[in-house]
Amino acid sequence: MAEEVNYDELADLLASDAPVVSEAAEASKYVLDAAESGDSDSEDELSDTDFVDDDEEVEDIDYGDRPQRYLFHEGDEKKTVEEMARYYEEADRYYRMHGDHEDELLTRSDLSSRRLASQFLPHEDDPKVFAVKCRPRMSRVLVTRIVNKCYAYRVGRNYERKKVDLGIISVFALDHVKEYIYVEASRKRFVENVLNGLDGVFRFNIAVVDPKELLQTMETRPSTQKVRVGDYVRLRQRFYRGDLAQVTALHPDGVHITCKVVPREDFVQKPFNKATKRLEPRFFTPRQAVGAREMENSYVWGDLHFDREGYLLKTVSTRMVVSGAQMEQPSTEELARFYNDQREKVERALKAAEAAAQVPNISIGDSVRVTTGQLRNTIGVVENVFTNTNTAVLTCTMPGRVQPIKVQVELSACTKHFSEGAHVVVERGEHAGESGTVVKSWGSIVLLFPDRAAVGAELKVEANDCHQSKLGSVSVHSKGVWQVFDLVSITEPNCVGCIVRLNRNDVDVLTENNDVRTLSYAQVNAVGRDTRQTTDCLENTLSRGAEVHIQKHPWTPIGLEGQTGRIEHIFHRTIFVRCHASPLHANIVALKAECVLLIGGRKTTRRAAPTQEAATGTSAGQYAAAAVRLSAGQSGDSELWDESSMMDINASAVV
Repeated sequence: MAEEVNYDELADLLASDAPVVSEAAEASKYVLDAAESGDSDSEDELSDTDFVDDDEEVEDIDYGDRPQRYLFHEGDEKKTVEEMARYYEEADRYYRMHGDHEDELLTRSDLSSRRLASQFLPHEDDPKVFAVKCRPRMSRVLVTRIVNKCYAYRVGRNYERKKVDLGIISVFALDHVKEYIYVEASRKRFVENVLNGLDGVFRFNIAVVDPKELLQTMETRPSTQKVRVGDYVRLRQRFYRGDLAQVTALHPDGVHITCKVVPREDFVQKPFNKATKRLEPRFFTPRQAVGAREMENSYVWGDLHFDREGYLLKTVSTRMVVSGAQMEQPSTEELARFYNDQREKVERALKAAEAAAQVPNISIGDSVRVTTGQLRNTIGVVENVFTNTNTAVLTCTMPGRVQPIKVQVELSACTKHFSEGAHVVVERGEHAGESGTVVKSWGSIVLLFPDRAAVGAELKVEANDCHQSKLGSVSVHSKGVWQVFDLVSITEPNCVGCIVRLNRNDVDVLTENNDVRTLSYAQVNAVGRDTRQTTDCLENTLSRGAEVHIQKHPWTPIGLEGQTGRIEHIFHRTIFVRCHASPLHANIVALKAECVLLIGGRKTTRRAAPTQEAATGTSAGQYAAAAVRLSAGQSGDSELWDESSMMDINASAVV
């Protein structure tokens, strides 16, 4: 397409005697200037100062906003012919409509940068990360061996003396992922080849890491127990295993700490030499050590650093120390040896230990209750804990306020709070190891309904001795094919029972004798339906779901006379009744059929009903003794009789 020429502007330029420079001449202006100013025969006169070394900085020169014209742009090689044609047609149409405005049109440099940014997005042909299982404590060693092997093959240090690229992009191991190393490669075959000949790795257990989970795998998981400056720890290292140490500094990486410990080094009149065995602890004395150098606040003896008091300063990982609840608390004698028998420091350490023992083990996120002070019975969630002042910041919800309020209280005035229905585990105290559901909590006391049926009663424990379990409850209503209140038979002959509790690995069964047996699921069997009829004390037929009245009988359990209940199961002459007056065994009690009387059913099994007016002496039967009036609302052919009428009938029959 021919370029349009504005003849008015051309006339003005000619009239002003301005030199007319074409676009091609403007583009080659610097080449022409260099050719005119220089001499073609002066190549030999160039000196070394005319060149710029690689290390020197070149002054930035502004050559103006010259358009950069490219024949092809970055990423065009991946486009088809149709896509390229469509792109240039749309660009030409936009130029025709809006003109050449750089602010309104996305420049080609911006398009190029966008195409370049798209290259960093994940693609299907990107290298993959493979997780390889290895033996414990060998992940770092295997990473080093794989790196050395790849380097040796790349430089030709192999049996064939050939430079080979094994196709491994990277290999790494993570501290928080045990027994795994990660290899980045394009194919699984490359990973298998590089693992050949390496010990401690399972080359047949290779899995591809999902790209969605890769970022989560790379995240460093902080330790749940935080180590603070001034805390006592115990070392795990070889010659210092179990020794008491005190944290003096925390490193910014959050993984390493610096602690001081009584040294176990042989420095008396000897130069520095690494210890080869466990020695007796002895404070460092720089005058006795050969080659000890004095620094500003410490002493240096070989590779070891000591402070002014003679403690050895060691920088170790948090994984190499035992701290918190897992650490055995130091005794008085051990503190005396650690502080070199300085009485004031030992007493101060003992007081701090006693204060720490009185402070409940409360962490951020726990629900606590204030037991003393003006904020008594205030319940809130711990937002922050300050160990230097033994205080905590609580977030409390107040009625009538949308936003919660924050209060700062003493840790000694707080106790753990568990809501009703929460499942907790007892850590310390008389009932340590028990678990159950919170029935009620007041002050610092928690009332638990235990999971084990053998306990038999509620447990009253301290709230600070418990921690909330992730389980909702150990007991469930169904487990596989079994449900609570199912009728089962046990290993003993002719012995049946009713399930009153389902646990994880066993089941509690109430037998005919009101004894609870804890059996495994393999020891119980289902019981088929009993076709025999069971009757009560007045020969009324009993069935499941019927309401019965517990009568006074020699076989009736103590305290259940006069109570009512519903029949859950019937087996021959034994019935399992659910009675709310029985607090044990899920309200189930085993009774003999002679101990109950049917409610709402027949009070007699006699079929002959007396007429409304019966003549005395008409027959010699038991109903001929006296005339009986039917109760109001009862028909003559009904089988339901009033109890008072039945007593009159029996009395007349006896006479």
